Amino acid sequence: MDGEVGRLYAGAERSFGDWQVVADLVDECIDLMLNYRQSGHPGGSRSKVHLTLSLLLSGAMRWDLLRPWRPFGDRLVLSAGHTVPLVYATLAVFDEAMRARHAREGDPAFAFPDGGRWALTWEHLLDLRRNGGLPGHAEMAGRTLLLKWNTGPSGHGMPPSAGEALALKAAGCEDVKVFAIEGEGGLTPGASHETRNSAWGLGLSNLVFLLDWNDFGIDDNPLSSVVHGDPASWFAPYGWRVTGTLEGSSFPEVTRAVLDAARGENPEHAPSVAWFKTRKGRGYGTYDNKSHGTPHPLNSEKFWTTRKAFMARYGVAYEGVDAAAPADPAAQRAQASRNFEVALSVLRRDDALVGRLSDRLAELARSVPERVPSFSLGGKGAALFADERLLDAERYPTAMWAKPGEKKPNRAALATWGAWVNSFAKKEYGRPLFVACSADLAESTNIAGFMKGFEDIEGWGWYQRDTNPRGTLLPQQITEFTNAGIVCGLASVNLADDPFREFNGFWGACSTYGSFSYLKYGEMRLFSQLAQDCELRVGKVLWIAGHSGPETAEDSRTHFGIFETGVTQLVPDGQIIDLHPWEHNEVPVVLAAALRQKAPIVALHLTRPAVEIPDRAALGMASHFAAARGAYILRPYRADRPKQGTVFVQGTSTTANLVKLLPDLDRASLNVKIVAAISPQLFALADQAYRDEVAPLADRWDAMVISNRARRVMRDWIAHPIVAEYSLTSDADDRWRTGGSVEEVIAEAHLSPAHLLAGIERFVRERPERLARLRAAVDAASAH
Repeated sequence: MDGEVGRLYAGAERSFGDWQVVADLVDECIDLMLNYRQSGHPGGSRSKVHLTLSLLLSGAMRWDLLRPWRPFGDRLVLSAGHTVPLVYATLAVFDEAMRARHAREGDPAFAFPDGGRWALTWEHLLDLRRNGGLPGHAEMAGRTLLLKWNTGPSGHGMPPSAGEALALKAAGCEDVKVFAIEGEGGLTPGASHETRNSAWGLGLSNLVFLLDWNDFGIDDNPLSSVVHGDPASWFAPYGWRVTGTLEGSSFPEVTRAVLDAARGENPEHAPSVAWFKTRKGRGYGTYDNKSHGTPHPLNSEKFWTTRKAFMARYGVAYEGVDAAAPADPAAQRAQASRNFEVALSVLRRDDALVGRLSDRLAELARSVPERVPSFSLGGKGAALFADERLLDAERYPTAMWAKPGEKKPNRAALATWGAWVNSFAKKEYGRPLFVACSADLAESTNIAGFMKGFEDIEGWGWYQRDTNPRGTLLPQQITEFTNAGIVCGLASVNLADDPFREFNGFWGACSTYGSFSYLKYGEMRLFSQLAQDCELRVGKVLWIAGHSGPETAEDSRTHFGIFETGVTQLVPDGQIIDLHPWEHNEVPVVLAAALRQKAPIVALHLTRPAVEIPDRAALGMASHFAAARGAYILRPYRADRPKQGTVFVQGTSTTANLVKLLPDLDRASLNVKIVAAISPQLFALADQAYRDEVAPLADRWDAMVISNRARRVMRDWIAHPIVAEYSLTSDADDRWRTGGSVEEVIAEAHLSPAHLLAGIERFVRERPERLARLRAAVDAASAH
């Protein structure tokens, strides 16, 4: 071992004795915590103790225990999120050393910032898996800001870890590393294969996986009985650097492997993995899959057996040994508290150990650089997000807009806007705003615009790991799930000086067919949760559902996005803003409006065919800028005729066909108000007066909906069952559509102009009956 690896190992070797004491304390805290809570995952938490302590104490990872939000600290993703008791226990031991040192000397260098708000001490272990306490799986919030992603679902931590490494590399911070801890069971989901390919393709030399190889998950079958090979064969064919040890619970061997993976020579700039052969449930008394997710029964014989070994080794005595747990919950908690104090007295009574451990943690904090000379987002670049021109659609250049009478697909506007927004950032701030990717569909879904230039400004081009790491379009293949995870992970990296108050990093964008939107949902869901509760600011993700609706006619129903795009609604209100612009010029408007809001994710639904840009002035129609408010009146009631109900319309062909019908509605004396339903979330953010003008409650009850999507995903506009009964959607006959030309499939869906006119005629004709049914329902409810 030469160079940095040799230097760090030599320093670590002198501390292996201390590390063993720390490991014993971590083991005890894991066991005491799970015994009291009677829930959690002991086996994998224990098997990863040595690799985790080696990572955190050897210098392989540059991090700050007290301030884990510092922008240029290395990142840790616990991809095996179920083993979070390991992290809780480790932080509790480390924080106890800092607390004891500060209590002894009063040195502010060891004091918890913000009155201990971010510290995780043994007292917090008492509230594992309790409401308001420590979560059952890993989350990036509160006392665990050390963790840089929300994890637990198998495989879901790997793509974001690649995205974080990519963000750092693209920002000129390739020396800042991302460490992901996983077990081999977590390698079996498809996201693992996708991430291994992507990490090599993107040249993520700053991505390091640490693999706990223990051969067991939850069920009885060992992984080796169904998965061929070993860690070398799982990673080397993907171009990764591979190192490891068969002695996964030996600090000398583990530390060598950790340091080699993290700091060893890497001339190919490849991602790295270190594997560690371990025993799941090491030292727990129950092993392999039986130790996965069930602790020993409360205060059972097996629990006390392991405690006795610790008591004998360190000369301490727990309360209640060999006795059943107290029946009273308060007494149980008191006993657990006293036993945590007993365990950690081993640390507190040893002033020398407290000094060495706290000094080491402080030294590691000092290793985090305050500045990175190659950082490319600093200085003026950090001010990009405060520039009002970025999201002020009315100030966008003339070239952004299509002219009335032209025929253009709305997806083409995404390309134009993407080219402008990244070109604007380049011209004004010397940096891009968005990094984008698609599943080998970049041109098809028009997301390629983010790499292209606008007018006289040269674009950023394709990302290339060696020759153009500042390229803004990633050369991703058909890795749908991982693409979502990469852009979400990328957007979670905040390199601002004060990440609590401002964001400086990249926004991400990814696209696919609308019909494949469900492949993105898993990572979007986790990013939404993270953004909701993490105290650090995060960026935004643009989720593009391209080629949506029955307009994707020639590809037939395997590629229609009618039901599938509803997956973007499966989050709490306000977490995702759905955008359904029907024509080209609405796209930049609604993007700007949505990205000004707090929501971390914007879902943009686009379609394939070109439609004619309406002459809005000639038609008496509101400007395309009205789309920014989420809904606007396409056709008002005629003042000289009785009102006959409101039609909410959403979608490209549906709205274009309805616009064609406007003269027919007048000729047939059909006095309906038509409202373009662009975004329920943006409409909800409009002021009450505007909402009452466009869609008062009475209009929503006296309404029908026309949409190119499915009836069940239009719940934001369908107020009650009678509205649904008169609505026209792509699934009106409760069958999957087939295929053909756009005109054929739209006709099959009963969304052609003739079908729309007939549907509106019925809606108007049966209005007295509809309203009578509503009155009868209200009267019946009142009589209850």
